Amino acid sequence: MEIKILKGQSCYIPGRVNVGLWKDGKDGCFLIDSGGDETSGRRLFRLIQGNNLKLRGILNTHSNADHVGGNAYLQKKTACPIWASSIEDTVIQNPFLEPMLLWGAAPFRALTGKFLQAAPSLVTQILSPGERVPDTDLTVLALPGHFINMIGFLSADGVCYIADSLFAKEVIEKYRFMVAFDVEATLATLDMLEKLEAAWFVPCHAEPVEDIRPLVNENRKGIEALSHAVHDLCSVPRSREEILALLVQKWDLEMNPVQYVLNSSSLSAYLTFLEKKGLIVPFVEKGNLLWQKKH
Repeated sequence: MEIKILKGQSCYIPGRVNVGLWKDGKDGCFLIDSGGDETSGRRLFRLIQGNNLKLRGILNTHSNADHVGGNAYLQKKTACPIWASSIEDTVIQNPFLEPMLLWGAAPFRALTGKFLQAAPSLVTQILSPGERVPDTDLTVLALPGHFINMIGFLSADGVCYIADSLFAKEVIEKYRFMVAFDVEATLATLDMLEKLEAAWFVPCHAEPVEDIRPLVNENRKGIEALSHAVHDLCSVPRSREEILALLVQKWDLEMNPVQYVLNSSSLSAYLTFLEKKGLIVPFVEKGNLLWQKKH
C-alpha cells in the first residue's frame, strides 16, 4: 500500500478497492472507505502510522462490505469516528442486512462471508448531500444508483471521490452486470458527474482520471447494452431466473453463488427500470412471475 497525492491535501491509496485519503494539513487524515476486511484495516493502519499520521475519521461512501470491511479494526485501534449517510449507516452497523437485502431472506451460508458481510462498526454521525464534513474541506455529494443511499466527496482541491458510481471498462466487459440498486438513479448520477467540474475523479473500481467523460460514456454504454439485452429477451414471457441464465450463456460468464445473487439482484433493478419506462410488464402464470414486452 502507498499513499498517492493527487492534488494538495487530497490523496488516494490504490488497491482492489481504491481508498481515499484526505490530510487535514496538520498530523491527521481522514479515510474515504476502508477496504474489504480486517486485513485491509491492518494494512491501512500501518500505512497511516508509517506516514506519521493520525486517523481522525472514516467517511463511508456506502455500506457494501468491500468498502467498510476495515472499519471495525480501525475503529477498535484508534477509536475513530465513522461518518455515513442515512440508511447506509444502518447496514454498516447491522451488516447482516446486506446479504439479507440481496437474497430477500435470511442468507444461506455462502452469502455470509466477508465479501458481502463485514464486521459491524459504529457510525457516529450522519452525512447529508450538500453539507461539509466536520473538520474538513470535503463536501458531500449524492451518488444514488449503485446502492441505497451512496454518497461521494469533493475536496477544496477539486478532487472528487465517486465511490462505485463508475466502473473501469475492463470490469464492465468482464462481468457485464454492473451491480445496481436503481438503474434510473445510476443514469442520473452519470449525467451529473459528466457535468461536474473537478481536477480529478477517483472511482473505487477504476483508475483516477482528470477527464471523466470517456469513463461515463463506457458505463452508459454498458447500462444500455444490458438494458437492451434484457428487453430483447422479454419478446416472449420469461422469468427473471430464465433471463439471467440466458444472459450468462450468451456472454459465457462464470458465476459462484455470491455472484449469482448479486447478478440476480442487479437484473431485478433492470426489470424495474424497463417496467417503469413502460417497455415490459410483469404477470404471474402457473406460479411463475414472468416479464414480457408491452404490446
